Amino acid sequence: MPEEDKADILTPADRRRRQRTGALVFSLSLAIVLAGLGTTVLAVNHGRNYQRLVRQFGLEDYLLPASPPPTLRVGRQERQRPGGHYPPWLLRAGVERSAVFERDAPLSAEERCDRLENGKGIKPTFTSTDDGWECLFFEEFGSAAEPASFFVHARGAEPGVVKIFRIKLSLLDPLEERSVLDGAVAALQRFGLPMTPETRNYLTEKISARTDFTSIVENYRMTFSREMMDERRYNLLILPYPQTIACGEPPSAPPDRDGTPTYRMPVGCLALRGTPAQPQSS
Repeated sequence: MPEEDKADILTPADRRRRQRTGALVFSLSLAIVLAGLGTTVLAVNHGRNYQRLVRQFGLEDYLLPASPPPTLRVGRQERQRPGGHYPPWLLRAGVERSAVFERDAPLSAEERCDRLENGKGIKPTFTSTDDGWECLFFEEFGSAAEPASFFVHARGAEPGVVKIFRIKLSLLDPLEERSVLDGAVAALQRFGLPMTPETRNYLTEKISARTDFTSIVENYRMTFSREMMDERRYNLLILPYPQTIACGEPPSAPPDRDGTPTYRMPVGCLALRGTPAQPQSS
C-alpha cells in the first residue's frame, strides 16, 4: 500500500485526540473572551464594581490597597470636637430657642403626695418609717366590670428625695382610655417632679400616644412600656439620678479613668431668683 494512502487512514485514538484538541481550543477561547468581558465590567468607573465585589466577600484587607496614613504635623493638629457624643443642637454656634429655667418648689415628700388629690374626694396614702417614705394613689374610671384605672407609687429613703416614681395604667375599658391617660398626666403634673417644661411635654406626648420608650432626660431615666402578659396595661417608671456634684465643685475622676474617655464640656450654673411680686392696683 502506498505511503500516501496510509497517511489518510485515522485510527479511533487519533479521532478522539483531535476532538479533545478542538474542545480545548474552544474552551480556552471562551475563557479568554469571558475574562476580558469580566475585566471590562470590573474596571469601569475606576474599579468601583471590583471594589464592591471584594467588599461583598470580605476580602478588602487582602485584595485592596491600604489607605494612605493621614499627614500629621506634630504640634499643629487641630483638636476635633467629639460630635458623635453630643446632641447636634449642643454643638451649634447659636441657640435657636431660649432656655427656660424654673425654680423647684421646696416641698417635702408628704406635701408632694398630698398634691395628688384631684378634687374628687380621692385622697392619697402617705406612710413614713425609719427606712423611708411611701406614697400611694389609686383612681378608677367608668362603671364596667373591669374598670379602667391608674395607680401611682412613689417612695424614697430620704425626706423629700424621690427614689422611684411609678404610674401603672390599666386601660381595660376602651371608653375610658382618654380619661385614664389624661388623669395619669395630671397626677404627674401635680406631684411636681423637678423637670423642665420641655421634658413634661415630652412625657405627655409619649403617654398620650401610648408610645413605648426608654430615655435618659435631665437627671431621670424614664421607661414607658406595656406589660407582656396584658397589652392593655402600661407602666411608667421614672428613676431620678442622685445629684453627685454641686455648683462650683470640680468633677471627680471615674474609677476606670484610664479606660474611660472623657470629653469636657463647660456647663454654667445659674443662680435662680424668684420673680418679685408686682404691686396690685386698687
